[in-house]
Amino acid sequence: MAMDQVVSDRDSEDEVDDDVADFEDRRMLDDFVDVTKDEKQIMHLWNSFVRKQRVLADGHIPWACEAFSNLHGRNLVKAPALIWCWRLFMIKLWNHGILDARTMNNCNIILEQYEKQDLHPIKG
Repeated sequence: MAMDQVVSDRDSEDEVDDDVADFEDRRMLDDFVDVTKDEKQIMHLWNSFVRKQRVLADGHIPWACEAFSNLHGRNLVKAPALIWCWRLFMIKLWNHGILDARTMNNCNIILEQYEKQDLHPIKG
């Protein structure tokens, strides 16, 4: 630590260390025995995303789902099991009334666009 940090009045106790939070999240998810590896990976990606983006309320979930699809879509379409886990998770959010059908459709359109890019890469 730098000396100015030591003597400052600012308290960093409440700051979240992303590396520690990611480690704790993975450790917690590894404790589940009735969940597949792919489901654990999606949940870890989602937990990390909502923590870093500070998604705090149910009203933020539609935005978060679209942003998550944009951020991770390229990797999701390369792993069919992951994309199905993500879609199943969105269905669960919809069942709980947290995600609307239009946003779920928008997320699927985003994923389909990544699938098309993956099948027909743009040559430049």
